[in-house]
Amino acid sequence: MAKHALAGAGKFILSIAAGFSISFALAVRFFEYNERAPIDRFFLFAIPALAVGVCAYSILPRLRKRLEPAAARARITLAILVLLSAISAAWLGSGRITVIFFAEFAALSFVFGAIAIPAAPFVQRAFDEKTHARIFFDWVGSTLIVFFIIGFLDDFYGSFLEVAALTTLLQFAFGIAGQFFVKRISRPLRERLADSVFMMLPFFLTFAFAGMIFQANRQSPLFPAENFTLNPNLFSAFFIPGLLTLPWLAWARFKLVSAGFYEYIKSARLYSFVNANWAGLALSAAFFVVYLLTASILNHPDLDVDDIFFDADGLNWRLRLTTDTWRDFYWRSVHPFVLLLLKPPVDLVGFFLKGNKLFAAYIIVALGGALCVFLAWRIIKKTSGSALYASLIAAMLGFSTSHLIFGALIESYIFLAASLLLFYLFLVEEKPLSTLILAALPAIGITHSNFAQNVIAIFTVRPNLKTIFRFVASVLVLLVLLSLLNNLIYPDAHPFFFIPSALLAEEQNIFPLNTLRVQALIRAFLFQNIVAPEPILYSGDIPFVQFRFFKPEIDTLSGYDFLLQDAAAWFWLALLIAAAVLFLVNFRKNQYNRISLALAGCMALNVALHLRYGKELFLYSPNWTYALILLLGLAWQPLSRRRWFQAVLLAFLIIMTLNNGALLTTIFDVLASQFD
Repeated sequence: MAKHALAGAGKFILSIAAGFSISFALAVRFFEYNERAPIDRFFLFAIPALAVGVCAYSILPRLRKRLEPAAARARITLAILVLLSAISAAWLGSGRITVIFFAEFAALSFVFGAIAIPAAPFVQRAFDEKTHARIFFDWVGSTLIVFFIIGFLDDFYGSFLEVAALTTLLQFAFGIAGQFFVKRISRPLRERLADSVFMMLPFFLTFAFAGMIFQANRQSPLFPAENFTLNPNLFSAFFIPGLLTLPWLAWARFKLVSAGFYEYIKSARLYSFVNANWAGLALSAAFFVVYLLTASILNHPDLDVDDIFFDADGLNWRLRLTTDTWRDFYWRSVHPFVLLLLKPPVDLVGFFLKGNKLFAAYIIVALGGALCVFLAWRIIKKTSGSALYASLIAAMLGFSTSHLIFGALIESYIFLAASLLLFYLFLVEEKPLSTLILAALPAIGITHSNFAQNVIAIFTVRPNLKTIFRFVASVLVLLVLLSLLNNLIYPDAHPFFFIPSALLAEEQNIFPLNTLRVQALIRAFLFQNIVAPEPILYSGDIPFVQFRFFKPEIDTLSGYDFLLQDAAAWFWLALLIAAAVLFLVNFRKNQYNRISLALAGCMALNVALHLRYGKELFLYSPNWTYALILLLGLAWQPLSRRRWFQAVLLAFLIIMTLNNGALLTTIFDVLASQFD
């Protein structure tokens, strides 16, 4: 009897304490307690305190019942989480030790306890089944990922409640995903440690590169650093919900297991896809961060003219994709339905960013670059059977000069590269003709002349005239219809490609063939697109410094002027020679020799096209850089499982990254100097 009386007294005291502390904290923090008359203060404090106390009195028995199955270790864990959350929130709110600090600490302890205690039986179960460590590390991993995501999203969802809700949702999403894939990722570490380390090095190199970009540009007037860091005023909205999701991850784990959710997911195609391609997905995600950071500088709205970066039409494409001014400045017909392909995704992402289409365009372009990395990884993984080798080759494409620039610049070229890579992937996977037709549409819709690459590829790999006729006819018919649809949705976007007079605009891009241009072609096709030379910095044509590798107007071609550039270029030349020798020696034994011939044919087509077409040849480099990297990746395959060769590729990757990073640093510094 005495025990029940004591428990009742304790419940009453806790209820009163909860009511008093919560009511006082709310009154002082939100309801102008100190500015009211004494009688108003009393009622402002007493009435809510009574209401909260009554609620607490009815809730406490339920919380106690949920806590009973938990042993000391689980209770201590929950107490630490609750107290740490309450102290952090109270300190972030007050900033110093005062009466309001203690009132808020007490109030928040009750509130957070009410949130965390219902998960107590599942925390205890995690300890009993020895899954607590795995749940904790899932939570740590998800917290790191969510921290960076929220650091980006808080500029679009800037209220406390929005950030708290997004944090909670993302913590659960990534925490649950971690329970699927941590074991899958950790197994190779135990079974093939050396391979796993080699495979992870490109991933960590990419993130280190992203960190370099961020750190080097934090003070740049063109870099929106605040868009990639968490607003300090919203830290509590991230930190507190993040802490309180930890016990509930245990609840989610056991509930989903008992509901058969994990088994259902494991039978789904998406799980199978992610499980089979996690290394490529992780690498492409890292490159997405690199390209997104770079995009936020190269596409800054203050850079309000074209031809700044390698003769690219940055302003033209930025306006077309992010505003309602979709008419092509230059009235060219070479992009038949590019707006139909690119503008809706930008609009969709912009909707989720509360209408910010500029950052939506950054994201879409960066996704295009990341998709190229992933597709290259898939192709090499399919042809070589080695995820490690695929990671090295895909990282080489991602760090190439061509993709570092055009994976970030708002233009059309990176999407063309992605569409061509997708087409080759489907060829390697022997997809049906209908799939190849659909895969060819983006390439011809972005730039119609590059449909020739699709034709060369299918003709070489599947040399059947009837198949090729059906392929070409189907794509051309769909091209006409989609071009009409494009200009119905976006009136006067550009002239129709099938009207002869529309081709006259291309005459201005025809230049004479001379010795300097031949040198420029060799460098553009085999060197500059992979290993960056020293850029030409030219002033006078536009209000900004222009960055070029070839400027025929003044008969100037970039060179490899410094030790690092020279070393990277010679290293790359050695790898090119090795690939040529291996290609010839192993040609008959190579089961993918038709793919190699198709890639070589696509490169030859581009050489023929640019003998006279194009002013800055590097501008078009995404049209063939993918083919060069894949061609070399197929040629090197006889050495792909040799550890020494993997080390050679990794060494080149590091030198290439340093060299091409220096190009970006030069661009960033020159741009920043023009806005000081």
